[in-house]
Formats: sequence, C-alpha cells, structure tokens
Amino acid sequence: MKKTIVIVGTLDTKGDEVDLLRSLIKKRGHHVIVIDTGILHEPQIQADVSKNKIALAGGGDIQSLIEKGDESYAQKIMAAGLKKTISSMLKGKKIQGILAIGGGQGSTIAAPTLKSLPLGLPKMLISTKISQAGVWPYIGAKDVMIVPPVADLAGINRLTRQVLNNAAGAMVGMVETPPVKDLNRPLVVLSMNGTVTTCGLTIKNILESEGYAVLVFHSIGTGGFALEEYVKSYDVQGVIELAVNEIVNDLTGGLASAGPDRLTAAGKRGIPQVIVPGSADFINFLGPETIPPRYSGRRIHSHNPQAFLVRTNEKENTLLGKTIADKLNQSQGPVVLLWPEKGLSTLDSQGKPFRDTKADEALLEALKTHLNGRTDIIEYDVHINDNDFAQAVVAEFKNLVADNNVPRTVSIKTDHCVV
Repeated sequence: MKKTIVIVGTLDTKGDEVDLLRSLIKKRGHHVIVIDTGILHEPQIQADVSKNKIALAGGGDIQSLIEKGDESYAQKIMAAGLKKTISSMLKGKKIQGILAIGGGQGSTIAAPTLKSLPLGLPKMLISTKISQAGVWPYIGAKDVMIVPPVADLAGINRLTRQVLNNAAGAMVGMVETPPVKDLNRPLVVLSMNGTVTTCGLTIKNILESEGYAVLVFHSIGTGGFALEEYVKSYDVQGVIELAVNEIVNDLTGGLASAGPDRLTAAGKRGIPQVIVPGSADFINFLGPETIPPRYSGRRIHSHNPQAFLVRTNEKENTLLGKTIADKLNQSQGPVVLLWPEKGLSTLDSQGKPFRDTKADEALLEALKTHLNGRTDIIEYDVHINDNDFAQAVVAEFKNLVADNNVPRTVSIKTDHCVV
C-alpha cells in the first residue's frame, strides 16, 4: 500500500538533497510531501508546503522575518509553524513518516517537531550538526533514526549520494514495515540500571510469566526523560521504580539528571507506583575529568572509562529523601515504598566500596519524616538484588493494582520477605 512521507528541509540551501530524496522515495512507489523551512533565499525546487505557509502557521511571515534579521527568532517561528503543520497532518492521518534534513539551522527548526512525534512513527534526521552537538537537543527522548552525512550537505557528490540513497531506503523500509501487533497485555514500566539489574530482570521475568508486558528504561538521564514522556502519553498499568539516581544527579549536578519532573508523571495520572530507592548511593559522571573538585576526597568508583560514580553522603541523601517524598506526596494514585536494609545497589553491600549504613539510614529517615500517611514504607532485611526482595516487589505491585482504592497508612518492618 502506498504511504505518504514528509520531507522537511531548507530548500534555499538543501534543495538538491531534498529533490534526490523525493525521487528515490517516489521510485519505491510512495507519495512525498515536501515542506520548505528555508528563510532567506528563493527555494531551489518547488515545495508542496511553502515557507510562507510555515511562517504564517508559526505566527509570522517570511518578509518580516527577513527584515527583522534575528536568526534565532526566525528559527523559532519556523519551528512553531512546522510543528503545527505536522501535528495537523498527523491528526488527519495524512502521513506515515517524516524525514528531516539540515545543517545547524534546518536541524534546529525540525527539532521541536521530531521531539513531539509519537513513539513508533517512522522518523529520521539527516544532519551535519549532530556529530558536533550530540543528538539530545534535536531528538530528545524520541525514537528518531539519526543519519550523519559525513560530508557537508552542499550539493550532491559521490559520498552524499550514497548516504542519501541509504537514508531513503531506510525510510521506505520503516513505513513499509507492518506495525507490531498489540497483544493487549497490561503494561508495566520499570526503571533500572546495571547496579540493580539482578532485581530488575527477576521482576521482569515474573511479571511477563504472569501475562504482563514490561517496558524497561535505563536510569542514565535520557532513560528517565523517556520514561516520564511515555507514562504521560500511554496506557500503563503501573510503574516500578528501582533506581532513583537520576533524582540524585539532578540535585547534585551529576551527569545523569532526568530533570526536575522525574518521578511525577505516574503520580499525576493516578497510576499505581512501587518505589524502591535503588542506586541512591551514587552520583553519575563520565570520565574522571568530569568530576567537580568539590568531590575530591569522596569515595569514587570506576565502572568503566566513561562511567565514574561518586558515593552520596548523609547530607545529600537527606535532601534526596525529602525530594522523593515531596514528589510522592503529590501522587493521585496508590504508592508503596520498599526498603532493602542490606543495600541499595551492587556497590552498596557488605564488603563493597559504597557500603555506608549511615548515609543509607539518612535517606530512610528523611523518607519517613516527609512522606505523608498515604504512602506505606515496608522494610525488608535483605539486599536489593536478593531474589526474595524481587518477589516482594512483585507481590506489592499486584496488591496495588488489585486494590488501588485502599489507602496505606502505616510503616511496616519485616525480618524477611513474605510473598
């Protein structure tokens, strides 16, 4: 079946490239809509949606943008217009994929649209800028295929022709691929990282064996952003948080922050949550040169050459506990917090480099002090990666889902896990 693919580009500078992409896609039997986001000069090829229409949709007009001479402002207007135009096309189910191509300006204009597109919709960015600036500013937490053209996009040559040919083929392949069949299994969202993987995978295996689908997000900053965006927009049965290091990083200036809104989406939607303060024992950095001088003298662990971890102290964990409590106190749905007394990560266990019971106890005390009476804290005399603890998490999750209208009002301590 013929599909419709949108190609977005600044046609005053990338007309040849867009024309080649259009011809390659049309040769494969699909319809193409070309949108011009150029500003200064006349387009090199004819667009289906002109730059004037995009500017008007964004609240301006091309002539005024040129006369104003403010590049940043012009890009914002064109970006807003593109986003509005694509949104309208999606609502009308007129398009099945979007391919954007650009240098610095074109990529910046396309970025807000790419970051707003639904997960699963085929989307691609061919950009000369990403190898310098990185992908996050342009795609955020979305599943955008990235194609660096290697050579500059300044006309067609033997290298860019091959790169664009491959990109067109990939785009066609994505829109021609049938959507994954929905098995209609209830979906559970799970956060974790390598220091709590044993627990996370055990939970995942148990839930999947009982008919749930489990979607895992890696708590390195980008994963947390993606988790929050997903929970905001899709049907989710419940959320299990096994790693809170992204919140620690946001509070301390670490390099794995997921922003100030981490741990809020599920609460706002009333989705049941099981919270385990796993990975609260460290702040994430990249190489050793990225660790600020203020952490000199602290316990530091090298996970790999691009993953250095700094052990959190009592003061930081007290702030973390209050922050988590403040977020959970706003939840509109049921929440339970499970505490593994023998350690919060692989590094925080007996004999391991980050074992610090005083720092862990400071976190627990802050949680008990600031959580309201609607959230139960259950303590277990086990390590987070013990099998019994994973089974307890599953049991508590099932209790919340089965009876999420019954408020919890007490703090419970157990000597072992009873599932």
